Amino acid sequence: MNLEKIEQAIKLMQSYSLQELEWEGKNEKLKLVQDSPQTVRYNDVGSRELTGAVKASTPQEALSQEASSPTQAVSSESKEIKSPFVGTFYIAPSPGADEFVKVGQRVKKGDTLCIVEAMKLMNEIEAESDGVISAILVDNEAPVEFDQALFLVE
Repeated sequence: MNLEKIEQAIKLMQSYSLQELEWEGKNEKLKLVQDSPQTVRYNDVGSRELTGAVKASTPQEALSQEASSPTQAVSSESKEIKSPFVGTFYIAPSPGADEFVKVGQRVKKGDTLCIVEAMKLMNEIEAESDGVISAILVDNEAPVEFDQALFLVE
């Protein structure tokens, strides 16, 4: 998908205060959904699905943050827990099992927060310090990039 087309679509959404915009061309299909005034969720059906919501300041930023979840306001006391790998994010040890953590849950240093599967290896991501989970920034089974924020901990 041409970044200029995405940028035009974002401007169109903003100028008409649209919550959702769907566009289809010969070999392309784009769906934009605005979750809040600051975020737009991209779904470029022609090539891949981008899940979650990202800041819509530029299409380049949006495309580089494919697996991001809705953007959260970060307080000065919040600390990001980032992915040390490129892989797939899992919030539970297996399908149907209870999640490792939930928003509002108190965690201690060393507690398992999630699993990032990288190259068929299941890597447990642990809390780096004691705190409370204030946000889970990635959807279950979503792809994550190296150094992508997964959680906010206060």
